[in-house]
Amino acid sequence: MSELKLTEFSAELMLAIACSRWPFGKSANIRTLARSPIDWNRFLAWVRRNHIAPLVYHNFRQTRCSLAPQAVVAQLQAEAARNTRRVLIQINEAARLTRLLADAGIESLIIKGPVLSLLAFGDLSLRQSHDIDLMLDPARVVEADRLITQAGYRRVMPKVELTQPLFDMYRRWRGQLAYYLDSFDVILEIHWRLTSNSLLFPLDAATLRSDAQQVRIASTTFTTFSDEALFLYLCVHGSVHSWFRLKWVADIAALLCRLRPELIGRIASNAQTLGLHRPFHTALILAHKLMIAPVPNDILTEAREDRSAMKLAIAGHRALNWHRSPGEPSETLWFNTWLSWHAFRLKPGLGYRWRELQTQMWSPEDWARVRLPIFLYLPLRPLSWLVRKIYRLISHRGVS
Repeated sequence: MSELKLTEFSAELMLAIACSRWPFGKSANIRTLARSPIDWNRFLAWVRRNHIAPLVYHNFRQTRCSLAPQAVVAQLQAEAARNTRRVLIQINEAARLTRLLADAGIESLIIKGPVLSLLAFGDLSLRQSHDIDLMLDPARVVEADRLITQAGYRRVMPKVELTQPLFDMYRRWRGQLAYYLDSFDVILEIHWRLTSNSLLFPLDAATLRSDAQQVRIASTTFTTFSDEALFLYLCVHGSVHSWFRLKWVADIAALLCRLRPELIGRIASNAQTLGLHRPFHTALILAHKLMIAPVPNDILTEAREDRSAMKLAIAGHRALNWHRSPGEPSETLWFNTWLSWHAFRLKPGLGYRWRELQTQMWSPEDWARVRLPIFLYLPLRPLSWLVRKIYRLISHRGVS
């Protein structure tokens, strides 16, 4: 079995990894790495691509490292400040939306975002936050959609008008709707399940709410997943994206530093029961290798002996260093196809793989391209996929 070789990483990426370790004591080699020949613009590009600027800036300040140019530190400081402002807006909007839904009798769970930052790092602003994610009972999604649009948000995914038949099909094969609030530049997603493939992460909103925890931020108390469910979901979420952002590995590593070993043992048992041992083991392997995260020896040994998880960890290593470039992987020609292929390896069993094939073959994006009877979209999916790939290939050649 191949091993993860960090020697394949550039000095700039290695420094970005060291600067994203938590707690601060694990970043002691920042000074040593910063003495290497560093292309600081390329370092900043790696930081931005991995969405870790607030954490990197915090660790730079803690080391009092004077080797980085002041202009680089100033840019990190500016990005950290922007993230803090964004987080404050998101907290206010999340509080407004959860109250709005609660007044209509709709219970919600907040996912990730500033709440995860507080749970993992003990600070609301150390984790770069992209959007607000709420999980709802699937039976209340239509009502929630109406309330959210009345509150000033416009739906941006899917981009077509959802008739009842289309919405019923969408709800079966996808797990979320996305919205945008122009006045505050806020992205909102509401989920009724956490993965498009319903067999991948089988815990529904009712199950997650039964074991939820309360997190108080300012004057608002948010309901979120229990530590066990949160950790397992983060393992699945990172694995779905093949861990191409350090941000996701840093979340896992920070939680491993905080959670008790016996709780990690219970999560391992739950992962086995739910058939999620591959994403769980992959997360542990990467967090331990990249972030020097503490993992109980018996569980780490089991993870390393999981051949499927090791292959997924090697794939994550490759995705993180895709083309050895700090450019956005999803903007390259075949990255998304490569991700789709790896999705079939996240869970064992023909039933899961058949459902994954069905999920990938079905695309609501086709609805916006051409209006057809519903039953025609599925058989035409391979053709639409091929047309998109040819179009992207032509576009890439045109740019080059």
